[in-house]
Amino acid sequence: MTPPPDSPDLQALLVCLEAVAATIDDLIEGRAAHPVPADACPPSARPLVHSVDRLMTYLVEIADFVRPLARGDLGAALPSPDNLMATPLVEMHRRLSRLTAQTQAIAHGDYSQRSDFMGEFSEAFNSMVELLEARELNLKAEIERRHQAEADLHRERDLLVAGPVVTFRWDVDDAGTVQYVSPNIAEYGYTTEEFMSGRRTYDSIIDPADYEWVVTDGNDKARTGLDAWNQEYRVVDGAGDTRWIRDYTHAVRGPDGEVTAYEGYIIDITMQKQSEAALRRREAELRMLSLADDLTGLYNRRGLFALGEHAMRSAHRRGLGLGVIYLDVDGLKRINDRFGHHQGDQALRAVADILRECIRESDVLARTGGDEFVVLAEDGPADTVDLTRRLERRITTFNARGEEPFRLSVSIGTVQWDARERVTLQELIERADQRMYDVKRSKRTA
Repeated sequence: MTPPPDSPDLQALLVCLEAVAATIDDLIEGRAAHPVPADACPPSARPLVHSVDRLMTYLVEIADFVRPLARGDLGAALPSPDNLMATPLVEMHRRLSRLTAQTQAIAHGDYSQRSDFMGEFSEAFNSMVELLEARELNLKAEIERRHQAEADLHRERDLLVAGPVVTFRWDVDDAGTVQYVSPNIAEYGYTTEEFMSGRRTYDSIIDPADYEWVVTDGNDKARTGLDAWNQEYRVVDGAGDTRWIRDYTHAVRGPDGEVTAYEGYIIDITMQKQSEAALRRREAELRMLSLADDLTGLYNRRGLFALGEHAMRSAHRRGLGLGVIYLDVDGLKRINDRFGHHQGDQALRAVADILRECIRESDVLARTGGDEFVVLAEDGPADTVDLTRRLERRITTFNARGEEPFRLSVSIGTVQWDARERVTLQELIERADQRMYDVKRSKRTA
């Protein structure tokens, strides 16, 4: 029999059901839910109250577990064992923990790690490991080639030292008058007669860019009492070509210790200098390869931190701020799925090109992840805002042209660092990342 409307039991039941409905609405809307007071409900409604409270407890456990997990924090407490709703998430946590351990092993050089439990991600992970292993092998091979080049350079240097030399005897006058020169001066396009007759002095063949320091340095060494020294400088041969030489000079002194003449010999080291310059260029290329992203040509994460730390120190010295812009490409997976990974790569390159067009020469630009970019911009907040607006305008222009099958969309988070604040570059990037994530989340809920 249904109790009359004014029955106390019916009134209590209605109040109880309203509390249950409010708790369920709080759960649905993501608000903090409160347990339904079971004592205030009639006995017939208490099983429902207990079920709702249990559901609330399980959902709160899941939320508390998922929030840090979404930020990559695997240290959150696991839901209770009887929370069967959380079983898939707990399994995902276990797999992510295992993947983290594998990644740490790879970072220590263990390329035997493979993943087989996360579908397409596992394929990408395994491809990445294979690529890292191949790059390390290539780098080792390049280092070995560099060592070989250095060994070759040393052998060439030894051959040059042991090879033909041109001997000289110079007067002590300022013109470098030659008293004697060996016949093999012909290797430089000159004759002994030119020098011995006085028609040509040694100083006249020294490259004008080196002349002043060579003469000053030699005179200073002689005045200090040195008996011998060597110098490396450039001379101009008879054909007008510039050559590098190593000059070994000995001061001839009289009984009173005064210099009466200079004797010595020169060796052509042009090939050595060229090899050293080539080696320096190659070393610079190798350093850049380790700091660059293969796909876009921008700096990678390592390059970002190498240059970013310098940018922070520079901004601190100058009393300026530093803007950190964190950019994430929206919908890259959809582009890959719909148009293929080639177009996904093209989208990333397009974003990189747009960023290059927007930044200044002093800014630092890097691709730090699959679809993530970071810009470090010196100066004040207005400059950061202006850069962000330029970027958004150029993306709009890119989409309006319609030259690609995809449309670009990005989420941007920015922070401004005051040089007086003690903070690391990593912390600044994490702040900008969080703001980018907030922007991306607002797009999803809009």
